[in-house]
Amino acid sequence: MDFDYVVMRETVKYADEWQMLQQSLASKRSRIVVRNFKKPITFLWVNFQEKDCVINVRFLNGSEVYWRIKSSRDVLKNAETTDIFELDGLRIESKRSQKREKYVIYSYCENDLVVCQRLVEVMLDVWIPKKLNYYISRVQDITHLLNFEKLNQMDHLTFIVYFPISDREFHLFREKIHPKNGICFNLDHYQNLNHGCRIPLDCQKLEICFSGWLNREDLLNIKSKSVFLKKTVLKNEDLNALLNKWLEEEGSKLETVKIHISDGDLNEILNGIGSKDFEEIKKERKLINKVFEFLDFEEYEFKGYEGRHLVRNDGKIATAHLKSDIFRLIVWNESNPVITDVKSISTEME
Repeated sequence: MDFDYVVMRETVKYADEWQMLQQSLASKRSRIVVRNFKKPITFLWVNFQEKDCVINVRFLNGSEVYWRIKSSRDVLKNAETTDIFELDGLRIESKRSQKREKYVIYSYCENDLVVCQRLVEVMLDVWIPKKLNYYISRVQDITHLLNFEKLNQMDHLTFIVYFPISDREFHLFREKIHPKNGICFNLDHYQNLNHGCRIPLDCQKLEICFSGWLNREDLLNIKSKSVFLKKTVLKNEDLNALLNKWLEEEGSKLETVKIHISDGDLNEILNGIGSKDFEEIKKERKLINKVFEFLDFEEYEFKGYEGRHLVRNDGKIATAHLKSDIFRLIVWNESNPVITDVKSISTEME
């Protein structure tokens, strides 16, 4: 598609998301033009599976793309017609169909991993996904993915690796991956507590699905606003250190913590830390006739009297709560806990 630049630009202006991708794949010159007219999309999911790669896309209007890439020609089985295009010198043969609002593509190429990632790179030149998700189950060196700079341009990134990675890859992940707002990641099977990495975990929203590598130093080096740590090996004394740090740091932006801990004991977690019961807090803050709802990531509600309450020197309150091996710390702010008036009987009858 080697049209005059002005004509090409006008064509792109009125193209939908799918048309923009097709134009970008047509030539490098088209890609440069399309890059100036990026469109937001709902999500882009990338799956590096054992025998193939799959890309799933959803646009804001609800239409979708399912693109399966494989290094075996059987992916083109029963195809009546196919088309061939090249991407950065890589030959790709595809069969295509459209089922209502879903575009379906099956592609054959010699190196499905490389082609899949190249396609994602083009897509991110064209679209701005609200969520970008990587699921990596085929064993490979993930260095090339960690060096992909567009990962850090995402508002929210999910990055899941289902096989053991090296210390080098772990350190590179900590060094390179810092998306704009939130990250959910899982470096499954990595369990080196002595990894020696001191790079802060600083996304606004941090979720770690497997935290077997996370030690006390990592915990105290988290700079996030919301933290969710699953499958940790942390002890009561580690959480005690976290609470002491929050009490000492008046500039901390921490607001919500949720940590899975085995054999957790709230008394041990609060060892040496002064805390108040709920009635004391309500009386001090003149909130006697109020109803409190404490919410966490899943909007789980627990009653204020079930927790223990810490008061920092600057007057900030945090509620610590432990139930079913899940420790929660909620720092009071404008939206959490939700504080409402007690409804009178006459009001309810009305």
